[in-house]
Amino acid sequence: MSMQSPNRIRSLAVSSLWLLGATWGVATLAAPADSAKSALLTTYQASAERLRDSPFKRPIILQSAESGGALKGEVHAVISKPLPQVSAALASPENWCEALMVHPNVAGCRVLGDSAAPKLGMSLGTRLDASAEAPYYAEFEFRRLQADDGFLQLRLEADKGPVGTRDYRILVEAVPTDEGQTFLHFSYSYVPSFTSRMATQAYLSTKGRNKVGFTPQGDGYIGGMRGGIERNAMRYYLALESHLAEQATPQSQRFERSLQRWLDAVEQYPRQLKEEGTREEYVSIKRSQYRRLQVAAR
Repeated sequence: MSMQSPNRIRSLAVSSLWLLGATWGVATLAAPADSAKSALLTTYQASAERLRDSPFKRPIILQSAESGGALKGEVHAVISKPLPQVSAALASPENWCEALMVHPNVAGCRVLGDSAAPKLGMSLGTRLDASAEAPYYAEFEFRRLQADDGFLQLRLEADKGPVGTRDYRILVEAVPTDEGQTFLHFSYSYVPSFTSRMATQAYLSTKGRNKVGFTPQGDGYIGGMRGGIERNAMRYYLALESHLAEQATPQSQRFERSLQRWLDAVEQYPRQLKEEGTREEYVSIKRSQYRRLQVAAR
């Protein structure tokens, strides 16, 4: 399944920017719960048609921006699960670790600290790697601002990341829809360092020269740093979506089923999200990484 034409996406993206701008600042500031919930409900009501006609083969609106030195990717989507189930799953830092392990750059994740102030200790690489040691490490504070049947608001924050990057911020908000589903807002941002920008630009001018994002630009799609943040935002969102879809699966099978579902999802966007190597190689590496975590936790 291929992406629809850039012109098709452009017509929807341009018409939706005005309503998404109203919630953009929430990703940085995490507004008080009542106003954030109201803003998200307003966004959902205003974007129902665009979600229904989304070119992404699922009810998604995606956008990105670079402002004040920070890169940000943002997804608004409808998930076919009721909010109580979504809140119960995503309020668990252990579930986040399991969900994020499907991502090519996440080699390991474990929950640190106590239940009152948990953190996610994440082993990170710049690419999918079968080796036991990931080159980078970051700790994300996991903050449940609200997680109930009426509204979900979570923040994950890390002051420092790989290669001098900083101020990593993940925000998830969700409200129930009248149809018994969930409207979810996912935002991912960070501030690149000079070194990381140079390394990324070198990669994108050589081995990664064909890498693009999802926003139409000219006759194709946006590239560069914004293309990268869009790809990552989509990968992370699809990881959460896949994990949520397998909540009823027994724990012993859930990671495997989520991984296969995530691969099915990313394969719908080969222009943007295709990984090097075969699907079998990817699955083998991810199984090995996940098994190492299971052994370490015993």
